[in-house]
Amino acid sequence: MRRALWLIGLLVLGGCRSLQVPVGALVSPEEATWTVPPPLVVRWRRDVEAAPARALVAGRILLVTNHKGDVHAFELPEGRRRGVLDVGRDLMGVPAHRKSLLVVPVVLDDAAVVAYDLYRRRTVWRRTGDGAEAGPVLDGEVVYVAERWGRVYALNVEDGRERWVQEPEVTGLEGVRARPVRVGELLVVADKRGRVVALEVRTGRLRWQRQLSPVYADLAAVDGRVLVPTTRGRLVALEAASGVTAWMLALPDTSVHLTTPAMAGSTVYVAGGDGVVWALMLRTGMVRWTWTGGAAIVATPVVDTTAGVLYVGDLRGRLVALELTNGRLRWETRLEDGVLELIGSPFGLIALTRPRHVYLLQSDHEPVASRP
Repeated sequence: MRRALWLIGLLVLGGCRSLQVPVGALVSPEEATWTVPPPLVVRWRRDVEAAPARALVAGRILLVTNHKGDVHAFELPEGRRRGVLDVGRDLMGVPAHRKSLLVVPVVLDDAAVVAYDLYRRRTVWRRTGDGAEAGPVLDGEVVYVAERWGRVYALNVEDGRERWVQEPEVTGLEGVRARPVRVGELLVVADKRGRVVALEVRTGRLRWQRQLSPVYADLAAVDGRVLVPTTRGRLVALEAASGVTAWMLALPDTSVHLTTPAMAGSTVYVAGGDGVVWALMLRTGMVRWTWTGGAAIVATPVVDTTAGVLYVGDLRGRLVALELTNGRLRWETRLEDGVLELIGSPFGLIALTRPRHVYLLQSDHEPVASRP
């Protein structure tokens, strides 16, 4: 009887083991480059059984999380299913991976983070907590986690042992949904109330704090600056070392939710719930060009510097390629569903769409392969 209970406990701890990743599949292809020049065609579409949350490409494996708490695995480029991992009751933040280890943030469960070995098909460690909506930040041997109610900590990647923890009573954080960013020796975290703090990555000590508008989309960092998109029509560029505002894009409509920005060279690209795409100078925030679509945009735009285009998808399923230099429309198509996320990969452009699908689009003209 005790042995039976012990085995049941292991199954619960490890989640569903139907996920099967072939050894070597997590290694990126040699000389893998990201470019998918338009026009694009749909290579395949797959059902992920619930509203998709985020996606991660690890070598030849595409991992898609959903709000039911599953991680679906597909082998690229064919789209062959490699099983499903049941992690928790809700997944929102993008996972992280190192070698064969997948680190997944869990919103509604007794564990805030679960580390799973994709090759050995077992849970390596799990951190109990109040749940994490934001994706973890993995840097070398350390993973940084911001729980939804404001607790932030650093863990060893291999075994989950705690290096430091910082409590919300010190930082004032409450309701963290945006993925933090590491910039140099600082970890910058923002919450849904607009509080932005910088913590020392070695100790967790508070370095500086700012009060902005609510932040839901993931933060981005480039050239010593942190780009903070808000739900009040503001994109704020902060100097990471001090928290001082370098520049700010301020839209007249303060109800617009902005996406996580994308960067290429000296330009920042950001889109919003009003259907407008902005290209800004990274150094000054000066507007280079704008493009107006017909529906809300929640997916971060994807830059293809080789093809010279910016891919943008909206909630009505329109997918466009804009010229990087001037924002002119080069190509467009329409998917069956509204676009929630776009990701560039060596195998093509990946789109997560509502209510429950993932697409792979490529720039060849092979016949469309679509099955549930």
